[in-house]
Amino acid sequence: MHQRLLHRLAATLLLAAASAPWSSACAQFAPPSGAPGSSVLTTPHVRAELLAHAPQGVAPGEPLWLGLSLTHQPGWHSYWKNPGDSGLPTTLDWVLPAGLDPGEIAWPLPGKIRVGTLTNYGYEGRVLLPVPVTVGSGFAPGPLAQDVHVRLHATWLVCSKECIPEAGEFTLQLPIKSSTALSAAAFEAAREAQPRAVDSSSVSDNQARLDGNALQIRVAGLPAALRGRTLDLFPETPATIAAAGPWTQSWNGSLWTARLPLSEQRSSSNPTALPVVLAERTPENAQRPGYRAELQVLGAWPSPAPEAGVPPALGAALEANAARAAGLENVPAAAGSGASLPALTLALLGALLGGLILNLMPCVLPVLAIKLTGLARNARDRRARRADGVAYTAGVLLCFMALGALMLGLRAAGQAVGWGFQLQSPAMVAALAALFTLIALNLAGVFRFGQILPTSLASVQAQHPVADAFLGGVLAVAVASPCTAPFMGASLGLAATLPASQALAVFAALGLGLALPYLAASFAPGVARALPRPGAW
Repeated sequence: MHQRLLHRLAATLLLAAASAPWSSACAQFAPPSGAPGSSVLTTPHVRAELLAHAPQGVAPGEPLWLGLSLTHQPGWHSYWKNPGDSGLPTTLDWVLPAGLDPGEIAWPLPGKIRVGTLTNYGYEGRVLLPVPVTVGSGFAPGPLAQDVHVRLHATWLVCSKECIPEAGEFTLQLPIKSSTALSAAAFEAAREAQPRAVDSSSVSDNQARLDGNALQIRVAGLPAALRGRTLDLFPETPATIAAAGPWTQSWNGSLWTARLPLSEQRSSSNPTALPVVLAERTPENAQRPGYRAELQVLGAWPSPAPEAGVPPALGAALEANAARAAGLENVPAAAGSGASLPALTLALLGALLGGLILNLMPCVLPVLAIKLTGLARNARDRRARRADGVAYTAGVLLCFMALGALMLGLRAAGQAVGWGFQLQSPAMVAALAALFTLIALNLAGVFRFGQILPTSLASVQAQHPVADAFLGGVLAVAVASPCTAPFMGASLGLAATLPASQALAVFAALGLGLALPYLAASFAPGVARALPRPGAW
């Protein structure tokens, strides 16, 4: 009887968790744009983290660096201050206490990233964008203040074959009197990656002379180790030089010269100085030092092209991706007839196998063992045993389909959620933790529910064993949510792009797989002998 009481208690706790304020729950389901109070944000394409370096604490005259670290997934990249033929640079907007003055991003040397016929300037792998902060004499945190509160709003464009605009809100607490130096190595590496200024004694030799629709460039003062080497050039001013255009370069002793085509998207600005960064050309943008030179522009700029702002193709891609991320654009599968029959069949089989294997996961196996004790209790009552199995299966299926419908509804509303999203709710996690603590104490013999519950409640519970079996199915799904089994990932990933009817069929197949061992054992008791036994494996 006490197993059935466990199921009744599970339903009570789950309902209590579900009645928690939806505002806090939905905050956990929000698209990846940075949760308030967090210094780390992870999206499907980038892991972003706000870092700080204050080895002497936060005080006037002492060094203070802040920075955004971006770790890109393989095949994805973000952009430098001049993105090249397409793209947008990362922007950092700070909210700091009075007396803290953030400078500009100390951009590390970028790499050349070629996408089709375009050449872009940006970063792959991991990059830290450091920002120096001046702690002025006006910094007065107060005699009782212990920390400095740092807030950052960052936006970046991450691209592979498509481009996704992303943003994040970051916060960080910096101790005022203690050292913050855990990220010292990352900031030192970013400092080493910043381009160095060329020999100042040769600045007058650094020129960019306009010659029709091209620039004749000459740079002196580069290190002797670069002489005779092929260099990469990165103009800091956007839309001046065609990044993918053909160009030539040569050495004349210690003087490096090049002829570069002007960009067709050049704006109306006619700069008199053109800062450029030079670095030795290496395979796959291997680590190399960069050198920065300010070029004096000689000659008259040709008439510019009409100002277009963001290139039309990039603007269209950004609008489409933003609409898709907001759930305002129907994906092709949802607008059409869905997946083909072979693809849908494969997804259903994968979900069924994934649900079967899910029974062996550590979070589900204890629940299955508890249910099998119910089979032993009804061993001689075939009708009660089968009713128990059908009710358990119904609880599993309906709960899986409810979770699937809720997940698809949240996605249609623009939320970014995935399998197990409900366990991002603190109320749900607390309820399950309390439930399994009680189950553990009960199974350990610390107390019995029959001794602490009123007789009337126990008798009502005993009269509805089918309802208890149904709630057992609900409990199994609730505790299965943190687990993922083989074959589940591909099926659930496909379900997120399918029409609602096909997506719910995948969730139903996953639930059927989870319930199948117990359902089979309830109709054929011999099946139970083949199931794993509790104890040491």
